[in-house]
Amino acid sequence: MESNFSNYLYYLPNQSHPLGSHKLGEIEISTDPEVISSVVNSRKSKQRPQGYQSNPLNDRFEDIGIVFEDEYLLVVRDAVVFRNGKVGSYLRILERPALTGKAGVVILPIRDGLIYLNKIFRHTTRQWEIELPRGYREENNSLEEAVEIELLQEVGLKIESICNLGEIQSNTGLLVGSVQAYLVNLLPGKAQSAPEDGESISDTLALTLNEVNQKIINGEIRDGFTLSALYLAQARNLIKNY
Repeated sequence: MESNFSNYLYYLPNQSHPLGSHKLGEIEISTDPEVISSVVNSRKSKQRPQGYQSNPLNDRFEDIGIVFEDEYLLVVRDAVVFRNGKVGSYLRILERPALTGKAGVVILPIRDGLIYLNKIFRHTTRQWEIELPRGYREENNSLEEAVEIELLQEVGLKIESICNLGEIQSNTGLLVGSVQAYLVNLLPGKAQSAPEDGESISDTLALTLNEVNQKIINGEIRDGFTLSALYLAQARNLIKNY
């Protein structure tokens, strides 16, 4: 147990290492064995959440350190000291690209005043969503190459010009992971997706910005990456209403 407490932080990416200081109003990660033991004991005595059932897969309720890992995610529970000096614990979920430094991409494709989005079924929400194309990048690909690959897979069109819009963090309260947003002007051609086996894309929509905004108002577009990329482009005056 002591080894896990003392070593797990070094498994995380560099930007996840800073411990912080509760005296400066930050949430401080504690490596003090007494604090960690106090947090563990407190969690052991806590009532389990409603619906919690004891089994080998989720009997990590009081662990500090790495509590889950697979090929996609790393879940960490830190012992922390809050700004008022009280101690507790905080979860962080690290997406695999955050561990490798290979951020994914979200793409805002435009041609002739139309924005291209996909209608895609998301397993997580169990619903059809309207989103901008996005995806991970392979180990040896640059971000720009990842944009080109994702566009061909999800829209079926090539790039005329490309503009980096900036970084998006999807959930700063829980997730460690980001994507790089790009605006892309498309070359002529017919949009036709060829998604990977794990993706369910039914249609590619070509909409004016006014139509996109109306779908946002109606709650039809609600994906955080899509909303963020659209705002980044509008903040830079790169897209206009047609």
